[in-house]
Amino acid sequence: MAKLLGSGESHITTRVMGTFGYVAPEYANTGLLNEKSDIYSFGVVLLEAITGRDPVNLDRPADEVNLVDWVKIMVGCRHSEEVVDPKIETRPPARALKRALLIALRCIDPDSDKRPKMSRVVRMLESEEYPFPREDRRHRRARADVIKDVESQKENSDTDRSNNPG
Repeated sequence: MAKLLGSGESHITTRVMGTFGYVAPEYANTGLLNEKSDIYSFGVVLLEAITGRDPVNLDRPADEVNLVDWVKIMVGCRHSEEVVDPKIETRPPARALKRALLIALRCIDPDSDKRPKMSRVVRMLESEEYPFPREDRRHRRARADVIKDVESQKENSDTDRSNNPG
């Protein structure tokens, strides 16, 4: 935040400084920075990497001027694939795209208290499981065996009832 002192004036004026489009809403509204303000800016940078767009582009149609608002609309309408930078030669797998978008959307949450800490953002980006927990094969196999056992017991129960009707 910059503090400006006019020449010959006895008071200090504060004003919000930052690059338009990257500034967190709470900073724009109050002039107060916190750790989560940087998380917002990082989320905008992540969206730039995904979309290939600037955070604010006045040359775009009105509903696409603000990158954050446009991505929220597109994801909300289930058009996530359409936000990917068309210059990317190899399209990302849908799962990876969804993961990256969800992380970015968590970072740009208007409520700073709901934004993750940067250490959490790093873990989410490094994890191939977020937000979809990948099951361990042993657990998946064990669960399949339990389901087979339950179905087998049900069949046996049905067979017993048909053989002993009353």
